[in-house]
Amino acid sequence: MSIFDGFPPEAWEFLDRLAADNTATCFDRHRATYQSAVARQAADLVVALVPRLAAEVHPALTGEAKVGRSLFRINRDTRFSADKTPYKTYIDFLFWAGNGDPRSSAACIIRLTSTTTITGAGRIGLRGVDLDTYRTLVTDPVGGPHLRSVVDRLVAAGATMSDPVRVKPPRPYPADLVNADLLCRDGFHLSRNEPHPPSISDTGFVDWLVDRLAPYAELIDRLR
Repeated sequence: MSIFDGFPPEAWEFLDRLAADNTATCFDRHRATYQSAVARQAADLVVALVPRLAAEVHPALTGEAKVGRSLFRINRDTRFSADKTPYKTYIDFLFWAGNGDPRSSAACIIRLTSTTTITGAGRIGLRGVDLDTYRTLVTDPVGGPHLRSVVDRLVAAGATMSDPVRVKPPRPYPADLVNADLLCRDGFHLSRNEPHPPSISDTGFVDWLVDRLAPYAELIDRLR
């Protein structure tokens, strides 16, 4: 594994080209650029970030430079989507807290498009016992207000909350319950969308990302 030294302009050119011609023919024609300008740098970024996130954001955060762990396939799952384009036109990253399933754990998230950087944290797609635990936290007389204060502080600082999955809380929770909006979500994440920083093309991008993710430490604590 090489040392992360930033994303080259070819990475964003590749994503824009794929957005304009989202076909296997286009991807195969530019596969070498994807491997050299996108995939390699993405893996190197994970390796560089893992120790920094554990040391400077939250000690439970971890990651692994593998697809299915911190990295995601560029191929889209079109089985249940009306959008049948085969490829994503962005790069996603996940750094999770603890030893559980990365996709259902409290985690920091990063998404890179050809022009923007999205950074945030949360826990989504909860089911079964995990969902029951989340709802207990939201409605707890101590834990609920604490979680609300963390969310409100992050929103006031410019973060946006992910969309709800239902229009009102599930039974037996009343619609006028405190934190009812959080019960309309099976977990959530908060994130900020910003233009690429100049450091995205050099080693300083690691510092920039750590700085952007540090404010989410308390949210990760609450959602664990």
